[in-house]
Amino acid sequence: MVVIMKTKLEIIITQKMIDDYAEASKDYNPIHIDEEFAKKSIFKSRIAHGMLTLSIVMEFIYKNFNKEWYNNSTLETRFKNPVYPNEKLIIEYDLNKLPNNKIIVKCHKENGDEILTTILVL
Repeated sequence: MVVIMKTKLEIIITQKMIDDYAEASKDYNPIHIDEEFAKKSIFKSRIAHGMLTLSIVMEFIYKNFNKEWYNNSTLETRFKNPVYPNEKLIIEYDLNKLPNNKIIVKCHKENGDEILTTILVL
């Protein structure tokens, strides 16, 4: 495999971003917005919406591939770990010569924990 290009985005997910996403999506699940409720959960704290994280990844893809991917591609996504407020996410891809025009976009925490992996098929 020959790497042609690699690029990345680093972003901190704030509680305000989570609250704004809850408002925009009307997803008021208390695991995202109620600290007292979230403390009693398996996560022990509020977490970001998975779709908030994916929407940031989608914006990253759009900015890197413009409309090239939008009309004629598919995404396969797996969520692997929660995102907590004030965590830094790193989104990156390697543009490799992969079979079937596939590009792997990964989102992970600063400590290396994987958040999600998306396979973009152009």
